[in-house]
Amino acid sequence: MSGLQKSLGGTVGTFLALSTILGSGMMILPGTSYQDLGRSAWLPWAVAAVSVIPLLYCYAWLGRRHPSASGVAHYSEVAFGRPVGRSSGLLATLALVAGIPATAITGGRYVAQFAGVPSLAWIFPVAVLAAATLIGCLGANVSGKVQVALVLALFVLVACTALVALGTHGVEAPSTAVPPLGQLGSVLTAVYVAFTGWETVAFTFEEHKRPDAIPRIFAASYVIVVALYGLVLLGLFSAVSPGDEALDDAPLLRLAERSLGDLGRPVTLALVVAAITANVCASVLALSRLVFGMARSGHLPAPLARVRDRDANPVTSVLVVGAVLTVIALLGSTGVMSFELLFVLSGGIYFVLYGLGAASYAKLAGPGGTPRAVTALCAVTVVAVTVLAGPPMWWCWALFAAVWLVTAALARRPSATEPEYEGADR
Repeated sequence: MSGLQKSLGGTVGTFLALSTILGSGMMILPGTSYQDLGRSAWLPWAVAAVSVIPLLYCYAWLGRRHPSASGVAHYSEVAFGRPVGRSSGLLATLALVAGIPATAITGGRYVAQFAGVPSLAWIFPVAVLAAATLIGCLGANVSGKVQVALVLALFVLVACTALVALGTHGVEAPSTAVPPLGQLGSVLTAVYVAFTGWETVAFTFEEHKRPDAIPRIFAASYVIVVALYGLVLLGLFSAVSPGDEALDDAPLLRLAERSLGDLGRPVTLALVVAAITANVCASVLALSRLVFGMARSGHLPAPLARVRDRDANPVTSVLVVGAVLTVIALLGSTGVMSFELLFVLSGGIYFVLYGLGAASYAKLAGPGGTPRAVTALCAVTVVAVTVLAGPPMWWCWALFAAVWLVTAALARRPSATEPEYEGADR
């Protein structure tokens, strides 16, 4: 069956990763964590940043050796069989179908509030999804170049805003006081959302020219993400009081106003548009690749696996993905569908996918000191976050179990005839 064209280099791949990771979480989470914990807010961010490293190692290892458009669906299928692979792929599709519109809607709410035009709350999500679909139809290389421009603009805006705040108001040292464990745990669970996205990046790995560069892409994007969040937190510590009500819904706006004065509002608007557009474009591209890979392996309708002859771009899956996401964004932005449910569902499933990736690594990496150590660290992180997150996360694991049981039962039916999976690495 058809594969995808290998057109992505290391630099573009790194910016694609940054676009996928730096989404709506950056707009809210630094502010809410600071409001809850004061200058101790750096603690959950540090814990999340350190504890996610073994999980990223697993995905980097898997991506280098199994660069398939199906990502975690392929890894888990190779490790545990078709039912687990299909279940992982379906859950990943659900997570992205929920999360991408939620991110677009978040941008719409920001833009509507800043511009004072309520209708932008639904117009912006539709417009950015239409743009992402068009860019996706042009191919991964074109989409990657768009990500480079948007992420560079985002990085410059955030870094300059935070550095001006530090220069104007002085550096406030983070507090070493440890908050109550219950409070720290709840903030930590929310902060983990800021470190999801690398599992989504894996859906583009089939198009990388050099899979051996994937670990370096993960390392570079990780360092940049941690540095950017660190700058934002230090800027908030310096310029904004932890009791400021704006931290709940517009922390970056408050930081920009305290740093740049009258320029704060237009700078924040540009920052939001760049971040949301980059994230949505990268995520639409990734979801279209997942849908293509799932169709190619027989898990979704075969027409979704068609590619355009001249560039091997799965345009059919791009268009279908764009249409479905636009409908959901309209429903969510107009109140017909719960906006909060979209975020809870996508965030919980993302972490389930992390766990499945770690389990696949443990099975495929085999015996040895490093695999055992990495697996143990991943297990600690997955169990701790699952326990701390409470029922929303438990329901996501239960959803995976239910999908897997149904898929396994269907696979055992004598009449079931499915095509053999042909991964990109076989």
